[in-house]
Amino acid sequence: MRSDPRAKGPSREAPPFISIPARPLEGDLVASLMRRHEVAAERLIGWLRVAIGLGVFVTVIAADRVLHRLTGVSLDLFERNAWVASLGFLLVGAASIALAEPQRWRHGFAYLFMVLDVGLVLVIAWLAVSERGLPGNALPSAPIVWAAPLVLAVGALRYDVVVQLTAIALLALGLVGIAVALDHRLVLDAAVADGSPWRQLFSMPINLLRLEMVLLAGAATAFGIVRSRRLLSSAVKDAVGRASLARFLPAEIAPRVASGDAALRRGRRQRAVIVFVDIRDSTGMAEGMDPERLSQFFTAFRTRILACVRRHRGFVDKFIGDGALVLFGVPDEGGDDAARALAFAHDLVGIVEAWNATRELPHTVRIGIGIHAGEVFCGIVGDDERMEFTVLGDAVNVASRLEQATKRYGGMILASGAAVEGSSDRAAWRLVGQEPLAGRKEPIAIFAPAVDATPGDG
Repeated sequence: MRSDPRAKGPSREAPPFISIPARPLEGDLVASLMRRHEVAAERLIGWLRVAIGLGVFVTVIAADRVLHRLTGVSLDLFERNAWVASLGFLLVGAASIALAEPQRWRHGFAYLFMVLDVGLVLVIAWLAVSERGLPGNALPSAPIVWAAPLVLAVGALRYDVVVQLTAIALLALGLVGIAVALDHRLVLDAAVADGSPWRQLFSMPINLLRLEMVLLAGAATAFGIVRSRRLLSSAVKDAVGRASLARFLPAEIAPRVASGDAALRRGRRQRAVIVFVDIRDSTGMAEGMDPERLSQFFTAFRTRILACVRRHRGFVDKFIGDGALVLFGVPDEGGDDAARALAFAHDLVGIVEAWNATRELPHTVRIGIGIHAGEVFCGIVGDDERMEFTVLGDAVNVASRLEQATKRYGGMILASGAAVEGSSDRAAWRLVGQEPLAGRKEPIAIFAPAVDATPGDG
């Protein structure tokens, strides 16, 4: 395997983190979620309309029958208006439920049903007051008027602030228009205002206060919609950002970067244990292997590496051709990083030998593993189109050279003295050489397992 080119050392100035630019994807996701939500919300609102219609029927029409039997008094006008309200909400609810299907629904239907809801409230309010010859002051006494806050609360389920604001405006204009058309006065009856205190409850200031309360309730629902949409947009943006990072960064690093780990974003110096793994004579293996079979082989090899790495709590920084760069102690250093790296090497050799024993491969798989511990610079490099988390420094080069040296030393595992110092069993390693390795001037102590590499502890 060709060695991965690395810089011989990081500069003192850490390169800035390359941020992922905002994409239209976030807006598209929010819009898509809102479209799906709109249909589901309108179906729910439809069932709520049905519930309102049934509620009006039970509490007014059915109750009127009981009242008539007990007292002989009939609320005939109230009953007729209740029939209009009950049937109106039931029919509108049934229509919205029928249309609230993805293939049938159009955004304009939300405005249509909102207008029908508001229209029902206003029409019945007009009938309730005008048919009794009452002035506009009596408008708040019509029970249907107090369905207005309910209509606004139910409408908030759509999460469409424009539709909600339109409903608020129509309700306000409609109620004011009815009051003006029915000759709203400063007080209900000026001649007896002082003698009948309850009439003062329908004076203009009190009715204005009632209207303000309704409008404020509507405004609260509108602000709630805006806030909910912002929270959804923020959640989608965060999810897209994490997904984008996960495309470029290892799973062990992406969550830390996404959560705002400034040191990883800028890059930092730290001690780490670097392990290079490579397949011997992969070119010869590929020569007589079908491309699809070769792809399956590399997939199986990488799967075994990943499983082994996770078992020893390291992570694969990247797969490079037919090999892998594995890190221990990144992003958080530990006292047993070297021991886990050495154990990983032994374990991986045993896994490959067991794989060879199955004889499912046309060629025997042989690997080389180089292990070194030292200071590295780890961080994110690249531009907006392609970024990656990587480690740089002389320690990376040493691990790569040790892996290449396994061919000359005739073993599958070579480790530097710095890595072996962290072994839980120093007697399990023997010094096999001391040389500067290719491209280096300073010699390095090279160790190999004291016995044939088999699964075991480092």
